[in-house]
Amino acid sequence: MSEGKKMTYGDLPDTLITKPYFPLSRHIWRLYKELGYEEMVEEALPNLSTEMLYDIFKARLDESILTAKDVLDGTIQNPDKRLAWMIFPPVLPLRSDLTQGTMKLLYGDSLDMTFYALGDLDQELIFLLNGHIENGVPVDWWVVGPEDDLLERRHLKYGFKLKDAFKHSKDMTKCGLEVIDILRDVRNERTPQWATAPYSVCTVWVSGIAGFLVEPSMFELVGMIWDGVATKRAYGLPDHWFAYIPWPSMVQMLLYMKREDFILRMAGLLSSNRLCLNHVEQEMQDIGKEVLEGTDFWEKAFVDTWKTGFPWPVQSLGAKAPNIKKKATYIKEEFDWQYPKGNWITPDDLDMTVEEMTKGILFDITHKTKPWSLQPKDEIVSIGWGREIEIFKDVRL
Repeated sequence: MSEGKKMTYGDLPDTLITKPYFPLSRHIWRLYKELGYEEMVEEALPNLSTEMLYDIFKARLDESILTAKDVLDGTIQNPDKRLAWMIFPPVLPLRSDLTQGTMKLLYGDSLDMTFYALGDLDQELIFLLNGHIENGVPVDWWVVGPEDDLLERRHLKYGFKLKDAFKHSKDMTKCGLEVIDILRDVRNERTPQWATAPYSVCTVWVSGIAGFLVEPSMFELVGMIWDGVATKRAYGLPDHWFAYIPWPSMVQMLLYMKREDFILRMAGLLSSNRLCLNHVEQEMQDIGKEVLEGTDFWEKAFVDTWKTGFPWPVQSLGAKAPNIKKKATYIKEEFDWQYPKGNWITPDDLDMTVEEMTKGILFDITHKTKPWSLQPKDEIVSIGWGREIEIFKDVRL
């Protein structure tokens, strides 16, 4: 990007199929403006997709399954103060004592879910991530990267390759249904014991994933899920940024709520409405720095985001999206999200560095907590993730 040039919406090429969605993500839009199209879209997103996402999701799913097992076995203590990853989507924190009930409520007794991650530039499959739950407990997963022969598997009726499913349909929902046709056979080969379980596919653009990897607050992450799914209904965009196909009935019902109500209901299922901070694995930080060496992406995408801090839960509930249905919004480039007044919580407020914050934090702060009615550092319940945590406040949650 030329020094000092302010990137505009018009500078994004119309050939970029996810162009209409960029202004909806405050992280993606900011990074595009600061870094430019080449560094952000042509370099960072593809490199992160192939070099980092596979390893990160592998680590997250391992930890999710092992933590759930240890909680059920009773081999670890204080499950109510212990955060772990959901098996799907593997970007949301979940209090480990709520794992079984929440997953069973959202996804039923038995389910296979495969994430079908698409590259924004070539519209081809980058990786598959599959997870399976039984009785609300994550029990198995597998990940397939971009070089695997499985991506060459063809649809028996239409003949297209698995990696080209979206290019065949040009529609996220149709793509998901056709991918299931192929993946049911794959499941029958890999795990025939679950051949009769329901199957869903989550079709997702990599640009839709990227914002989740740098956001600190769970309340913000849940709001971002609503935004990416409700793109057609609420924001008037041509398709979903990501979608479950077919929709698990409970998830679909929740997504028809207003944004604020959806965040509140999901936060209740994930943490009893307690504020949690995302965990950014040291491995992810190391890979990000290495892969993007020589660029400003990691500093701006990750470090600057965490230094800026995160809203109080009540501020997240009151956030207002830009009105991207109006033509004037694009002309004036008015893509900023509007939040209720008040300072956010920063690393300085917690007496922490950014690196210390990224270990994962559970607070005794809810949507009912008035901002700055208490000091957030005094409300830290635990720091850590999965099987490794340190408890700071012995409170009944």
